[in-house]
Amino acid sequence: MVAAGFLPHRWVQSLIYRCSCAATLASLGLFATARPSVSAEEIIITYGFFERTIAIEDLAIFANGQGLSPQLSQYAESLRLSEADLMAAQQLLTEEADLSEVALSQFLYTPQGEQLLDTLGEVLQTPTRKSGFFAIRSALILSAADERDGLTLINFLRKFPTPAVRVDVARALGVAGTITETVKQAEQAIALVQSTAEIEAVQVSEDSFPANSLLVDAPPSFNIVRQPLNLPFRQIEATLFLPQATLNSPLPDSIPVIVISHGLGDERASYAYLAEHLTSRGFAVATLDHPGSNSEQIASLLAGLSPNLVDNQEFLNRPGDISALLDAVEQFALQNAVFRQRLDTQNVGVIGQSFGGYTALTLAGASFNPEILEATCAGPETIYLNPSLLLQCQASNVTTADTPSLADDRVQAVLVVNPIGSQIFGESGYAQIEHPVMILSAAADTVAPGLPEQIEPFTWLQTQYRYLALMSETTHFSVIATNPEIAPSIELPPELLGTSPEIAQEYLEKLSLAFFRRHLHADLRYDAVLTSRYVKAYIEQWPLQPLSLIQDLTPEALTQAITAQN
Repeated sequence: MVAAGFLPHRWVQSLIYRCSCAATLASLGLFATARPSVSAEEIIITYGFFERTIAIEDLAIFANGQGLSPQLSQYAESLRLSEADLMAAQQLLTEEADLSEVALSQFLYTPQGEQLLDTLGEVLQTPTRKSGFFAIRSALILSAADERDGLTLINFLRKFPTPAVRVDVARALGVAGTITETVKQAEQAIALVQSTAEIEAVQVSEDSFPANSLLVDAPPSFNIVRQPLNLPFRQIEATLFLPQATLNSPLPDSIPVIVISHGLGDERASYAYLAEHLTSRGFAVATLDHPGSNSEQIASLLAGLSPNLVDNQEFLNRPGDISALLDAVEQFALQNAVFRQRLDTQNVGVIGQSFGGYTALTLAGASFNPEILEATCAGPETIYLNPSLLLQCQASNVTTADTPSLADDRVQAVLVVNPIGSQIFGESGYAQIEHPVMILSAAADTVAPGLPEQIEPFTWLQTQYRYLALMSETTHFSVIATNPEIAPSIELPPELLGTSPEIAQEYLEKLSLAFFRRHLHADLRYDAVLTSRYVKAYIEQWPLQPLSLIQDLTPEALTQAITAQN
């Protein structure tokens, strides 16, 4: 998320991204306008017994293109900074994060925002070596409220409400070193998945390889009818997409149902494209808005109408939303002559993205592991490595070893995209899932990073049918379709969208069609389709965004790969 993929989605995730980047960079000693009654005039660089000070005004002069002070010139020479390095530093100091003070304030007073401030406050401190928690929050909000200069690093520093900003370099280096090591491990894990896919592709026999690409590229066979559903329980709004017969395609006798669960801060409209794709090929698809964690909840937060990013109970409410929706679909079918005997609500698939991935895994039988969650959340520095923990740690307030299972027996297969839940479920929780699972991971996901949230959890699955698809150059947000008629409250930075979101969305369409035709329709032809070789031959058409699909990876192989020395 919290950034978390949790993070709000388009809104909150962007917010987290902006806040964490701004505050983290500030903590390294780099952020000028009208000042508060007390404002920082210098940065104190502390490393053990070593201390140096830098005048913030010198940084501001440099940021405005007026050259380096003698002290900064000396530092630049000692660090052997090139002209390109200095230009990048100027841009860093003056680049503005487009966030309103209201939105920023609302987030920073949520539990997730305060946890982020706790972590940053260990590095960015007051002159007396106290945590910079309150000063960071004040400086961020004051900077965002500054209509002239806005939220920039240099403006943040000038509005820091203490005489100086102390930067604990030892802690900053420790965080940086941990991040560097984590990035290295992630790269090694991704390389392992890709190489494993290459090996699996060679191992598929010629006899079992289907020559018909129409298995995933089949044109639509049915028209689509949309049926609105309103559930009094939690005031849920949903849409049921139903296939409609054509002259050439009568309705089948049995139509499996698929439910799509959106991520935090998102809405059901984001996946209408996927619902239409699957419905036009013979499935009934239901999409819904989760009231406590959809776009309206984030809008309420930003408007000051809600004190929390998400209520603790949402970890329990979300799976219940899906079960209630399936009840409503059953009632609809009983009252509809066409679908009464056709909708198979005992043969259900669930697609979930991010927080929706958590939701789908819970419905499939993943059990909670509060001990692991508590141990992980005791170390606030972990959010640098996995921002989704800002959301996951909130589950420790509602999940216990005695929490009743939220699984729904009607759910027979789940496909999860950038899911979170590694610390909520742990290895033992994932091992409880007995149904087929496909995990889609984005190699460039910084919200719910692939290694801890998808690749390692994949090795914990014990179910007979499990698949891991790794999409390169894809981010946490690439599969989320935007509505051109509705402007988002917070625009995502381009780097968070990925190179070609439309390609990621097409991958999701193809993989979900193949996965559910195999495991809801029991079409055995798709055993050969859901292989590395088939993906390499028929789906991987865009060299800028390759796709790797594997069916097996052991914890031992993963550990060996990420601990190997280059």
